[in-house]
Amino acid sequence: MKKIQVAIIEDNPSDLQIMVSSLENTGQFQVLRKFMNGSDFLLAMSEELIPIDLVIMDYRMPVLNGLETFRNLHHRNVRFKILLVSHGYYSHVMKEVMSMGTQNYCQKSVPFILKNLHRIMAGRTLYEDIEVLRNWEGQSKELALQIKDELYWRDLLSPLDKKIIQHICNGLNSTQIGKLLGYETSSIEKYRGLILQSLELNNSQQLSSWAFANGLVNSSFLFQFAESAEVQLFKHERIGKVKPYQKLKKKKRK
Repeated sequence: MKKIQVAIIEDNPSDLQIMVSSLENTGQFQVLRKFMNGSDFLLAMSEELIPIDLVIMDYRMPVLNGLETFRNLHHRNVRFKILLVSHGYYSHVMKEVMSMGTQNYCQKSVPFILKNLHRIMAGRTLYEDIEVLRNWEGQSKELALQIKDELYWRDLLSPLDKKIIQHICNGLNSTQIGKLLGYETSSIEKYRGLILQSLELNNSQQLSSWAFANGLVNSSFLFQFAESAEVQLFKHERIGKVKPYQKLKKKKRK
């Protein structure tokens, strides 16, 4: 039996590895090509004939995202099937895909994808229950907020936000973070509040747990930071403040 030839467009290495192994372990699919973004895939198509039956691509990618790539392939009337995936549900993406006469967009769930690829290959609708599509807006909001995967918060947080979160995880207060980044303490306090609000968290403890869970910090990062010159300076400042008190206590004991 001839295996279904697949191309995968995905910029997340771990997601790519999981998708490739899951497809090939079924014995029904062979991942022929892998690309990091839609632009690379379209360029390869213009230079050579890629004998694929199916392309599975992520929505959020640099250079050319999955929706723009989907639209481009639709206009070309390609013969292979297309499946667009993302960790969260995004209603505007589904509306755009449906405007092109297809439902081929789903959550990046390997079990769901494997279960329904036969429907896509047969040219059938992806969702039998249209109620799923009617409630897409609600699912989009719920899952996007619930999952908060790396691809989601990558766009949600600025580079400054990420630095502040990392410093918070290292136990620095707003004054210390301000000294490191060159901001007033009041500005850092404002940023901290906005970060918590964006991620729907209540305090710094929850923020630290979230940062570890989503890979923004790890034990190696914390160790390296703990040995940095900045932290040694903060430790020295704390020691300097304690010494007079310690001397005073010793004098009283005498």
